[in-house]
Amino acid sequence: MKENENLKYGETYSSKKLLIISSILVALWNVILFSTFSLIFACFLGMIWFDYFVSKKIINTLLIKRDVSKDRTFINDPITINYSVEQPTFQRKTLTFTQLGSTIASASSSRKRELAFDDGGKCDFEMELMFGRRGKKMLSKVIVSLNGPAGFYKLWATYYKPLEILVLPKIMDFEVFPLRLRELLPGKKSDFQLLEDTTDLKGVRKYSQDPLNRIHWKISARMNELFVKEFNYTATSRALIYVDLNLTHEVFARDVWKMIREKYEEEVIVAAASLVKWIHDSGHTSELNVVGKDIWTRKCDRRTDWVETVELLSMAEGSEKGIEITDVLSKNLEKLIPSTTLVLFSMFLTDSILPLLIKAKSKCSRVIVLLLPFGYRDPRFLPARSFDLLPLDMRALEEKGALLAQEQIIVRIVRGNQSLQEVTKEIEDFH
Repeated sequence: MKENENLKYGETYSSKKLLIISSILVALWNVILFSTFSLIFACFLGMIWFDYFVSKKIINTLLIKRDVSKDRTFINDPITINYSVEQPTFQRKTLTFTQLGSTIASASSSRKRELAFDDGGKCDFEMELMFGRRGKKMLSKVIVSLNGPAGFYKLWATYYKPLEILVLPKIMDFEVFPLRLRELLPGKKSDFQLLEDTTDLKGVRKYSQDPLNRIHWKISARMNELFVKEFNYTATSRALIYVDLNLTHEVFARDVWKMIREKYEEEVIVAAASLVKWIHDSGHTSELNVVGKDIWTRKCDRRTDWVETVELLSMAEGSEKGIEITDVLSKNLEKLIPSTTLVLFSMFLTDSILPLLIKAKSKCSRVIVLLLPFGYRDPRFLPARSFDLLPLDMRALEEKGALLAQEQIIVRIVRGNQSLQEVTKEIEDFH
């Protein structure tokens, strides 16, 4: 949360064309044909000019304080900004206050306020803002304006203090994700016997040369026969997540993909951010690697805040000439250990990556490649017919990948009419 901050005065702008023209005409009127009426108009304009300079003094000397509820938020998650505006010199009952900022969602409360001041020349109010796109948003500048009598002039003054809000991508819910549980630590029920978790009782069975400390004495006394406790075998998982946002050199019709890439890039980022949260909430460990214009890496475990890891995705941006995912992955193969599940999100890959995936699988437990060339369906809506035409080399990857599924190299192309949850559940059920 940001502390109260005094905004600094910046510049003043004015529009007084009508006042200047009127003053010139009245001056000529008094020179050419002086009369009582011309004098009255001259006095009237003199009062307007006096009011103009007083108003200019007012908006140049305001004391504006700002208090922000938080400096990072998610898409369409509101933040509250509290303002206090005070007039220390002359007082004007009403002023117009406008908050400037980029990509503020239309669902936000109005960024423009008519300020009504109390008798002490002070006005306190709040604004609730939401953002429709991720990234860094600047809310540093505000504009205060006022209109002169009868529209003779208008004044604007800017006030400034650095304020940056980091907008994180949306998060969707995963029911399951097919990570393999291989770490020798208590966690989720394991898919093979590694380590018994004595806090997770599976049931009882008849005694058969078991250690005495495993006998369930209460049930044995009730059944007049020795029974022993059985526990679930549990473990945790390590996931190495790669998010590929760059357009590979193998893409055919690059100009077409260049135009549609940005939209589907957002879908990939939402999927990766949601997976990081799911892994953290499930008690597992992950490492996020973002491959775009820049390459970022951050680990996330139960002791860290998953939001800090997702922050990497807030500023992630792909490129048509960026580094290839194959180059990054081949350099990081030493990170893979037998307990690791490698997860790769991408929009376009071909079967040329298969040798690298086979090499990666030789070092880890499972490789999962999720291709999202056309995004995916929101699970809240029913599926529609799909007319997506997959490139031939991407189809070749899917077909050859199917032959490697038994080797725990799982390649799935997510169609536009499929939800990501449906695909991950299908993988979980069959593997």
